[in-house]
Amino acid sequence: MVLSGGGARGAFEVGVLSWLAEHRPEFFSQVRIVTSSSVGALNACYLLAHGMNPACVSGLVDEWCAMRVEQIMEITTGTLTRSTFGRLFGRKAKPSKKPEGVFKTVKASDFVKDFVDWPLLHANMREGVLDAFAVAATEIRTGRTHVFTDIADDRPTPSWPNDKSLVGVRGPITAHIVLASTSLPFLFPPVNIGKSWYCDGGLRQNTPLSPALRLGADKIFTISLKTEQRVEVPTGEFPGYGHLLGKLFNGLFLDRMMWDMDRLSRINVMLECVEEVYGTQGIPAMQRALVERGRRPYSVVEYLGIRPSEDLGNLASRILRHPERLKSKLNYVMRRVFNGEREAVADLSSYLLFDGTFATELIDMGRRDAAAREADIDRLLAA
Repeated sequence: MVLSGGGARGAFEVGVLSWLAEHRPEFFSQVRIVTSSSVGALNACYLLAHGMNPACVSGLVDEWCAMRVEQIMEITTGTLTRSTFGRLFGRKAKPSKKPEGVFKTVKASDFVKDFVDWPLLHANMREGVLDAFAVAATEIRTGRTHVFTDIADDRPTPSWPNDKSLVGVRGPITAHIVLASTSLPFLFPPVNIGKSWYCDGGLRQNTPLSPALRLGADKIFTISLKTEQRVEVPTGEFPGYGHLLGKLFNGLFLDRMMWDMDRLSRINVMLECVEEVYGTQGIPAMQRALVERGRRPYSVVEYLGIRPSEDLGNLASRILRHPERLKSKLNYVMRRVFNGEREAVADLSSYLLFDGTFATELIDMGRRDAAAREADIDRLLAA
């Protein structure tokens, strides 16, 4: 199972998992490897700590539906002027030993630590609830993705000899690693682990399919947070920097997944063609040739990706038209962030609106979209 990043959009993942828990509980017994990034890592950690079974999903639903923005982040005029943006554009910008973001994240750190029973998570890994669990984070100095991997058996740490942008790191998954993976650049401060600084894993591996394959997955179920629907955007005036930042996040965190899925599909079709043209010995012969050239042998991988059927930015915008519905109590600056240009910052808001009202809508959407793919889910489970 591969869980993507996307901030507050992560509630959609919970909706898909909720439908599976209710209608296809056998799905969870088939999951032996989980790779994740950003908020997907947080969801995965909660499930692992509670046993990675259908029963634990209802607790994850309750956590998201009770969520409030002020539990996770805070912004005031003071933090805004002292933030990364302030340092970036200020006349006396100096390097900082303790980098800041626009939002205070002391609360976020506490939230991540409290959201998951970390000792129980580690115990469950040792007891073999999963064979392998991975979380992606971006190492800032090199720009590489470090794939932190906890492995319960003797399989090797994933490595990418022909791709220097990915580095496998073996060891237990900690709250600090997950906090690093969820640290949206500029908005939240980077996280220091050892001698390196990290930010959101979604910059390079928002939907970490490759780590799942390197860890031995022979079929893959992914949940993406990019909408299937194309939204018509009116032309005319410049929509504002809030709109631009939202689209930047879309490009950084959501678009690579489509490329990865397309690549996986093309490899599957290529292997089918090799077998069709050269017979049953065609694929083994090609695999041997790849190994001789120092490459990983290709094999057919069954996969299914589920993503939102509606635009999540538009959904956030509709909810923000009625702020009285929110569970969160926003200060003046936060109200301006979310409501100042409702349409223009819709995408940005959908990443930051960690509110139970928004989460409930996303969970309902996730359940509907999973139900719509019922036949595809059954085919994957039977593969």
